[in-house]
Amino acid sequence: MPTELAQSVVVPALPRLLAAHPELELELSSTDRRVDLVQEGFDCVVRLGPIVDETLIARPLGKLRMINAASPSYLARYGIPHTLDDLRTQGHQMIHYTRTLGGKLAGWEYPDGDGYASLPLPGAMQVNSVQTYHAAALAGIGLIQAGYSALAHHIERGALVEVLPGLRPDPLAASLVVAHRRNLSQRVRAFMNWIERVLEPYFD
Repeated sequence: MPTELAQSVVVPALPRLLAAHPELELELSSTDRRVDLVQEGFDCVVRLGPIVDETLIARPLGKLRMINAASPSYLARYGIPHTLDDLRTQGHQMIHYTRTLGGKLAGWEYPDGDGYASLPLPGAMQVNSVQTYHAAALAGIGLIQAGYSALAHHIERGALVEVLPGLRPDPLAASLVVAHRRNLSQRVRAFMNWIERVLEPYFD
């Protein structure tokens, strides 16, 4: 599963699962790369975004809520944006997240009619790690657009503030993926049912 999802949501909830199933032993791989279920021998994978391999079996979990956020120190310097125009007129900067440094930048995503559009915004920093992306926001470098599940504890303690709540980016599809439906063990089914309940509060 994605590293940030493991750290912020899944691992803190694991004691309850292990207490309910004391004989269960887990091997949990957290990485932001796309793993090969068959070649690497994974029972199941939590995948965010589209499923591009049609040979895999995916159980849709829902859409993970995405939000816009910044640190209080950043907002003290630039002001709190209330509209898209404020992003331009107040001189806001975003932190750009990209899987490949030097690639095309996605811009600031916002709802537009029945879909979503992108607003080009300058940025002082481009990163290719989700953890660095969040750290840069906490340091006050710029605005970010990220999953609420990973940012919730920062928002609860006031280290980050949600902005433009009416203009949230497109929710991110979340799925449980297995190589085949047949011969799924009881332990894998138990884990899949449990993680669906754990993630449910973060779905739109």
